Amino acid sequence: MKKEKEEKINFEENIKKLEDIVRELESGNVALDDALTKFNEAFKLSKQCDEKLNEVSEAVNKILNKDGNLEEFNPNLSDS
Repeated sequence: MKKEKEEKINFEENIKKLEDIVRELESGNVALDDALTKFNEAFKLSKQCDEKLNEVSEAVNKILNKDGNLEEFNPNLSDS
């Protein structure tokens, strides 16, 4: 449970950092070298957030089958 909370905090913190960097870069008050450094940091944060979202999406798309095993969710299939 603690790991899930830490991951959520890390994801939320990364999103906040990313938003702060974007806001700062959009202000236009950043020296070119600093802007490049911030851009690289934002790119890394964006990649980490994207990886976490993909991981969560994969977990959400799995369901338990009748035998209790996890399988991919397919909304086009029905049990009828």
